[in-house]
Amino acid sequence: MKPQLVLLLSLLPKFFLLFATLSGLIASARAQQTGGGNNPGNSSRTSAPAAAHTVRGKIFMPSGTMPEQRIRVVLELSTGGIAQEVFSDSVGNFEFRNLPNNSYKVTVPTDGQVYETSQEPVEVYGNFARTFPVQVFLKDKNSQPTFKPANKILSVADMQDVPKAARKAYDQGVKLARHNRPEDACAKLQEAVRIFPDYLYALNKLGEQYSVTNKSADAQAMFERAIAVNSKFALSHINLGILFVHQRQFDEAITALENGIRLDGTYPMGHLNLGLALMSKTPPEFDRAEKELTRALEMGKKEMVYVRKHLFNLHLRRQKLDQAAGQLEAYLREDPEAPDAEQVRQMLGKVKKALAEQAAVPKP
Repeated sequence: MKPQLVLLLSLLPKFFLLFATLSGLIASARAQQTGGGNNPGNSSRTSAPAAAHTVRGKIFMPSGTMPEQRIRVVLELSTGGIAQEVFSDSVGNFEFRNLPNNSYKVTVPTDGQVYETSQEPVEVYGNFARTFPVQVFLKDKNSQPTFKPANKILSVADMQDVPKAARKAYDQGVKLARHNRPEDACAKLQEAVRIFPDYLYALNKLGEQYSVTNKSADAQAMFERAIAVNSKFALSHINLGILFVHQRQFDEAITALENGIRLDGTYPMGHLNLGLALMSKTPPEFDRAEKELTRALEMGKKEMVYVRKHLFNLHLRRQKLDQAAGQLEAYLREDPEAPDAEQVRQMLGKVKKALAEQAAVPKP
């Protein structure tokens, strides 16, 4: 894109914000004048300044996951015109500030490849400055969304007022993490936390990167610190539970994961790891484990077809060979090009052989 065009695009939101603000003030003045009745004194009375509201929101991809890149978001006036335009951060958070009373539409334009244009209306009214939360659930261009928007909630982390310097360091850390540079990512995330010690997303992401580098104690400390900042932050409960599963501390994992799912049950990995913990504890709880693993599979769809292998193990341990074979057959049907497809076929052959031998044994 030409530098001149970039400059013009950067100026457009400011222009439209000024236009919207002036429109709001004019409307407010007219309301004051109309409400004055026959009292001519009201027409010369100075009206109170319009409240400067904030619209703060989050974008969710068609699968229900957070975006992995910045996404363009437009705030439109319901009567037409653009009030503001911003880009989300690397996990889908966005914010519009200094808004006058009005009816708006939050629009995420299509990227032309993955998702369709999506809109969410928001009514911004009040005598005092308020923050209005909005969630935008993107729809896949080629199919129905695999995720039910009604189940997703804004996290307490989405509602934090994060200093720009901290957000910048965090975005850089997330980008480095995405490119498999955990040590560099940790440095940037540590910077974000130094700037804003209560930064929930940064604390959580730093814990994740410590886990990647096998610094389990440091990871646990970050997850617990985030929970201490705000115990309603579901993601850190879930990540703490996953860490405990990896450490084979299954009772602690179950407690942490149940806490996280109770706050927000829309994370497939939470259900998956709760299922693994339940089937691994002593004694195992196979019925509950099957329910949680099935829930993770339903939520994750094709992205989590590997959960069928965990369900296979569960049914194998319960000596339900027919159900175990069914999971392997479904795995091969749903992901026939899986790297371990040949190994799965061989295992399926063994299970079917065992089933045939069972059937050949005369019943007493």
